[in-house]
Amino acid sequence: MPVTALTPVKQLNLDLSNYRTLPQPDERSAVEAIIATNPDWFWALTQSLLDDGYLPTENILVQKEGTGPRAALVVKEGNRRISALKLIHGLIPTKGLPVPASILGAIQSLPRGWKKDNANVPTAIYGPDETEVVNRIRSLTHGKGEKAGRDKWTAVAKARHNRTENGTSEPALDLLEKYLNKGKNLTAQQAQRWAGDFHLTVLEEAMKRIAIRLGCANSPDVAKTYPRIKNRTELEEIIKDIGQQELGFDTIRKTDFASAYGIPPLPDKGGSGGTAGGGGNPGDGTKGGKSGGGTSGDNSGGANGPGAGGAPGQGKGLKAVAMNDPRRVKRVLRAFTPRGKNREKVVSLQSELLELNLDKNPIAFCFLLRSMFEVSAKAYCTDHKAAGLKAAKDGRDRPLVEVLRDITKHLTNDKNDKEALKHLHGAMTELGRNDGLLSVTSMNQLVHNPNFSLRSGDIVVLFGNVFPLLEAMN
Repeated sequence: MPVTALTPVKQLNLDLSNYRTLPQPDERSAVEAIIATNPDWFWALTQSLLDDGYLPTENILVQKEGTGPRAALVVKEGNRRISALKLIHGLIPTKGLPVPASILGAIQSLPRGWKKDNANVPTAIYGPDETEVVNRIRSLTHGKGEKAGRDKWTAVAKARHNRTENGTSEPALDLLEKYLNKGKNLTAQQAQRWAGDFHLTVLEEAMKRIAIRLGCANSPDVAKTYPRIKNRTELEEIIKDIGQQELGFDTIRKTDFASAYGIPPLPDKGGSGGTAGGGGNPGDGTKGGKSGGGTSGDNSGGANGPGAGGAPGQGKGLKAVAMNDPRRVKRVLRAFTPRGKNREKVVSLQSELLELNLDKNPIAFCFLLRSMFEVSAKAYCTDHKAAGLKAAKDGRDRPLVEVLRDITKHLTNDKNDKEALKHLHGAMTELGRNDGLLSVTSMNQLVHNPNFSLRSGDIVVLFGNVFPLLEAMN
């Protein structure tokens, strides 16, 4: 039976093997991974705690690890709440984490007594030998999607739970976790995000249809063989595009998507597994090109994925879009990975940009883009203070266009690096023009001139010119 008690937050240990994420080495890494899985939900929870304090409507589920007075108290249910509280109490430093400015401000202006009133939380503490009971409670709360659950686990978390607790075979999860560790075409940010949230059912469908074409017997064999697998590079591109929601059920089921990525079809041996629709694999229960349409909710990017609208085998990788297509902007922003100190706000602005519909919100897009340049320029100047870069003078911000010129000069080694100069030429040409549609002057006019506006088509074309400088500063 559990012991119910008020327990200090500082005595609780986050579960470093939380099913929502990959196993983590320490609590800070665990918090980073939890945030990356669903930042909007996490910061909304944090704001709620800041506004109302911890409401003791339900105990935190805790299990002792070890015996005696020094036994560790590990959180088994409530890791997000405890993570948020640890950030608020300063038990885990916020520096270096992508904390929204509004959250930082709220933490700094907490009313007197808030931390004292919320230093302890109600817990139900189970013993080291009660693992089965704890797992059953978690399964009812999250793993099976019961109505009692407050926040459903992602497909990745459910698969981890089933694999660990029920011994279920989860080849798509096995492949994903190997890819996150050994893949050559993804960023650290993408690995952290996909470790907690990924369309596993789409990956599972793709694995069924290409297993034999990769020289494997079936889906589990694909996971077992990777990374020493035929067409590894092409397989990794498929996994990446599923993660970026550029490849969905529709494309996988209705086109020969594998050929579009450069995976050759099987030799025709009298109909033993066709190649249309990806090539059905014997024993996997699918038939090439005969499956139904995409499933709502998992069909992201399906209609626009590789091979859509074209004959099998035409080209490799992602289907190209026109220079004035808003999807081009989305793809560039998804692949953008800000790095370094003081980039937390850049990441937050990037997330908001990705939520916007450029056709419907061109002005809002430019406001956010202008903010990204401003914040990135200040961070870059801080990074290279020793080189004389300054974003402010006499206590006042310098004009952004002047700061960007200085940064471009630094990035191009005073115009001696011809390759860098060529790469950034379009950016400063556009940003420095007084009459440029995405110039610093025009972005300022959007704020101050009631009659000045922009069309999404203009933004898409010119975004490609100015983005290289934004990327170079981060």
